[in-house]
Amino acid sequence: MKGSTMGWFTEGSEHEGYVVCVFADGMYGSGGRYMEINLMTPDGRPVAHENGPGSDAWRPPSQVVGWRVACSCVPFREHVILDPLWTRVWDPADEDVAAGRIYAGPPASADAADMGDREDLEPLFLDVWHRHVAPDLSLHAIGTLSRSLKDLEAQLDDAVSAARAAGVSWDKIGRAFGISRQGAQKRWETASAVAASRSENN
Repeated sequence: MKGSTMGWFTEGSEHEGYVVCVFADGMYGSGGRYMEINLMTPDGRPVAHENGPGSDAWRPPSQVVGWRVACSCVPFREHVILDPLWTRVWDPADEDVAAGRIYAGPPASADAADMGDREDLEPLFLDVWHRHVAPDLSLHAIGTLSRSLKDLEAQLDDAVSAARAAGVSWDKIGRAFGISRQGAQKRWETASAVAASRSENN
């Protein structure tokens, strides 16, 4: 995984995770300029400003009531908002991160727009995102290991064929691989015969 100011990225897949602001009417926000959080729909589309279709609608950090983790899942062309919801409290004494309550500064501050940068909260946000991307990362690992295994098996078959061509017994090949003579012969006899026939014809 690679971290960035925009979000988190996985090695081997095309997920981008990040923290989105939640507003009281169910809208979400992310990015924007100082004291302006760009509005977005739950499926990740930007909301156009009503007075100018060419510009994004925005809200101030003072209107943020909570935060959730979101992910843009490129392979599946979808945008998902993940649980849980962390709610905003307005008194620092009321903050209880374990209970999902976060203080983000006074209403006049811009802190609510950048909660993904708060070092003590990032592990919590990342844990949510990691659980979301885990299945895709497992599939990527399976594919990578499968390709590596096929390459190794091809190299092993070639080595066995070369050993047989050099007169090495099935007993010695089996011991080198950690199986019985019968096991080695059953596994590679056909492949070795095909390789030997190919070599004779060339």
